[in-house]
Amino acid sequence: MDGGKWVLTFLVDANVLIDLGYVRGLDILPKLGTAEVLDVVLLECEAPEGLAEQVVAVGIQEIESQIEWVQKARPFKTSRLSSQDVLNFYYAKTFQRILLTNEKPLRNLCQREGVALHGLLWVVEQAYKLNLESSDSLCSWLLALEQIGSRFPKKALLNLRQMLRC
Repeated sequence: MDGGKWVLTFLVDANVLIDLGYVRGLDILPKLGTAEVLDVVLLECEAPEGLAEQVVAVGIQEIESQIEWVQKARPFKTSRLSSQDVLNFYYAKTFQRILLTNEKPLRNLCQREGVALHGLLWVVEQAYKLNLESSDSLCSWLLALEQIGSRFPKKALLNLRQMLRC
């Protein structure tokens, strides 16, 4: 608790950082709570150009991965889950973080194992509900993300668009 209110701590996956980087929305994450990214995940943030530096500049905390975490996460590795995915899962589960990811196999693992998670649409919804961005701005984010090929659950996207009045 911080000053009488709960502070949420998020672990952010590369796909959420990349999408927010494209729409210049990275600064939303620290406004929602404490945002963290594993160092090995930050290495995946090559595009848009300068993304890794922007992630750190907005106040998202880089966490140095530990060898023992890699070893303990290894049993969860499958053909559909990368080493970074299972490390994100392990860290979120072990340190009670809310994982922000759009990757379906990782989401499925988290749901099976009881790890709290949200996706980018939740981030957009929170940005709207907390008046961190205008609905016009958030609608333009959704359009831009669709144009670059980001995929979202159709029904959830439709509901969010209705809420934002896009």
